[in-house]
Amino acid sequence: MTQVRTISQVMTRDPLTLGVEATLLDAMTMLRDHRVRHLPVVDGGGRVVGVVTDRDVKRATPSALLRDQRQVWEEVVRTTPIDRVMTRDPVTRDPATSLAAAVAAFVDERIGCLPVVEGGRLIGIVTAHDLLRAFREHLAG
Repeated sequence: MTQVRTISQVMTRDPLTLGVEATLLDAMTMLRDHRVRHLPVVDGGGRVVGVVTDRDVKRATPSALLRDQRQVWEEVVRTTPIDRVMTRDPVTRDPATSLAAAVAAFVDERIGCLPVVEGGRLIGIVTAHDLLRAFREHLAG
């Protein structure tokens, strides 16, 4: 069994992304349809400008439970630009980053995902789930 040493070995390559022109509704739809919790936001050149999470979306979305608020909810999710919801300039790492350094970034920066960039462009993403899976494989020997 090959020992995992860098994040390039555990990352999801070519992750789902949102463009800078996306809306809150676009993020909600993609998160739901693809059952993911983190979406990098990229510019036209593939550079990471932000990250939007399921928590960001929940925090930005008005309650749809109130009957008289449905129209407000629809308007907000259709018109809110993603840059009002996303975390700007997220912590990123290159693919040669060690797993230990990635774990340190998760703990020290209190993040749930780590976009992986090479040459300034997004090539992958590492989530806490990816790190736990690598740890499980390590423990299994």
